[in-house]
Amino acid sequence: MLSRKNQSGNGNEADRSRFIVEDEEISESSAIGGGSILFISDKESFILKSIMKNLANQGQNVIFAPFDIEAIEEARDYLCGLIYMYVEDISDVDMKTCVYLRDLCAENDYDLFIMGYEQDINELREQCFNRGIAGEYLKPINAKEVAAEIIEDVGDEAAKMRRKHILLVDDSGTMLTTIKSWLDDKYRITMVNSAMNAITFLATQTPDLILLDYEMPACTGGQFLEMMKADEKITDIPVIFLTAHQDAETVKEVIALKPAGYLLKSLPKEEIVKAVDEFFMKQKM
Repeated sequence: MLSRKNQSGNGNEADRSRFIVEDEEISESSAIGGGSILFISDKESFILKSIMKNLANQGQNVIFAPFDIEAIEEARDYLCGLIYMYVEDISDVDMKTCVYLRDLCAENDYDLFIMGYEQDINELREQCFNRGIAGEYLKPINAKEVAAEIIEDVGDEAAKMRRKHILLVDDSGTMLTTIKSWLDDKYRITMVNSAMNAITFLATQTPDLILLDYEMPACTGGQFLEMMKADEKITDIPVIFLTAHQDAETVKEVIALKPAGYLLKSLPKEEIVKAVDEFFMKQKM
């Protein structure tokens, strides 16, 4: 019987275009934005293959990656935002890969679900996933029932993908997670911790808004905005600065760059959320 709790590396390489089950080729069709549901495990067990086959037969894009950082990294460009980690043997789970997976989901606002025995999932929570698990599927697992639940997850993810997308750029991990927690009930949030990582992200993605730390090392928020203005592909993306300073000189410097706005980091949650809400409301007018 399926038990699901809602929460608020060796193997074959991930195949980019199809998934092979028992020598049968299963063609992929449309999923969320054309992306794929990613399944990760130390090996392709019978139950995991059954789940993936069931989903593929219902028109969902599915790909498999072994429990390995390099393989997951290769698959990430094809994701729809849903990742399912199947724990066959807890002793085969590499904690470095778990940390990578946890951070990948947090930074890109992916939903991570874990399948396994309750004691194994609890151990993973204690060692790595103290946060960031969207849900659990407890063994023993019925492949047909799990596939049906995942179809519901796809619907939830599709609704989330329709939200406004905000890129949050700050060198402070604490600030990133705090602002994300304040906004992710309403918006889709991607987090990066430097201007260089933001540039890499913007090479393939176009967010609706960038919340940008004004005081960053190496490349400041002001320098990054100047780089954006020089690139016609991203020059029109609105930027709101986040700054810890409100002295006259800093405010003058910020305004001179003509951002869409600026917010003090010291503002309470309610005011920052209200400011972002009002920004998007003005865009509709």
